Amino acid sequence: MIYTYREYLTWNDVRCELIEGSRKIMAGVSEWHSDVSWRLTCFLNKVKEKYGRSKYFVFHAPVDLILFPEEEFLDSKTVVQPDFGICLKEKRRGRLIIGAPEFVIEITSSNPSYDYKDKFEIYQKAGVLEYWIISPKEGIVTVFIYNKENRTYNDAVIYEIGVSENKKIKSSVIEDIEIDLEELFDFSDLI
Repeated sequence: MIYTYREYLTWNDVRCELIEGSRKIMAGVSEWHSDVSWRLTCFLNKVKEKYGRSKYFVFHAPVDLILFPEEEFLDSKTVVQPDFGICLKEKRRGRLIIGAPEFVIEITSSNPSYDYKDKFEIYQKAGVLEYWIISPKEGIVTVFIYNKENRTYNDAVIYEIGVSENKKIKSSVIEDIEIDLEELFDFSDLI
């Protein structure tokens, strides 16, 4: 069966997303995921402080993101809840984002291939300009930048704690996003 946002709104029993009409159940998050999520909130608050609501809307799950809106948005078949995102304020409709955000971050949990394959393909197809995948247990941030000419992501740039010389990751789309790898992956309080 092909589902739409209309059916999605009735599923209160489980957290899920829609990828081209297919229901994808989302697992709970690990303590590693939660810790990185909290740290990212602190980093991204700097963007909120600078821009307020004048240019960008900074959001985090659970916010529904309709990537390919139908004329009647309830008929849309792709609805995801990225861990974090930043979009132009015009794309925000309450707790709903309509269209591709400029920047998305996903934090891997129990099924990393979902972020590296399914979400990668759908964000690329939608034209999300910058996509970061954070793998907390491995201490890796994978960055993809959208190439508007060929409508695909450029080769990944990988930052790894203890390996990468560059300890700072800067967004190429949102000028004020800079994240320190060592701060992001400091799990001393979890061990």
